[in-house]
Amino acid sequence: MMDTAGLLVFLSSAGLLWSRNLSYAALFLLTDGLALTVMMLVGSLSDADLAIAVATLLIKGVIIPGSVWRVVRQWPAEFRQDYPLPLWAYAIAAILVLGVNHVIHVLTPTHLILHRTLFFYGLASIHLSLLMIVSRRHVLSQVTALIGVENGLVVLAYSVAGSLPIFMELGMLGDLLVAAAILVWMTRRIHQQFKSTDVTALQRLRG
Repeated sequence: MMDTAGLLVFLSSAGLLWSRNLSYAALFLLTDGLALTVMMLVGSLSDADLAIAVATLLIKGVIIPGSVWRVVRQWPAEFRQDYPLPLWAYAIAAILVLGVNHVIHVLTPTHLILHRTLFFYGLASIHLSLLMIVSRRHVLSQVTALIGVENGLVVLAYSVAGSLPIFMELGMLGDLLVAAAILVWMTRRIHQQFKSTDVTALQRLRG
C-alpha cells in the first residue's frame, strides 16, 4: 500500500510536468492528497496519526486542489494552457529520474534508506517538481510545482525515517496552507495586473 501511494505521488508529479492543460492540475494535486493520506493511515494508527491524516486530506485533498480549480475555471480558455515543454526538459527529466538509482546505490551502505522504493518515488518527485519550476512559464505551474516539491519531501521523509514527528507534520501542513493561499492570491493579482499568466511578464517590474 505504501508503494502504491508513493507511485501515485510520483505519477502526479510527472503528470503536472508533462500536461499543458492547467485544468488537470487540481486532479493531480487531489491524487497527491489522497495518496499521502493513505500513506499516513498505513501501519499503527494512533489518535495523533488519525488527526494528521484528516488534516492532510482536508488541506492537500480538498482546500488546495479546490482553490487551484476555482482559479483555473475563472480564467478564459486561452489562459488555461501552459506553453509547450522545452525539448531539453525531456532529456533532463529522464536523467534526473534515472539518477535517483545512483543516489540509492551510494546511500545503501550507510543504511540511511529504510524503504528504497519510497525513496525513489520521493526523490524523483522532487526532481520533477524542481524541473517544472525552471521549465514551465505559466504562473500556476510554478504554484503546483512548489506543492509537488513538498509532497515529494513527505514521501522521502517516510522512506528514511518511517514517519515524521507530529509537530513537524502539523508545521509543514500549516506552512503549505499559508504558502498556497498566498501564491494563489498572487496568481490572481498577476493575471489581473498583466493580463497574462506567463511568469516572464514579471520582468516588467524591474526598475
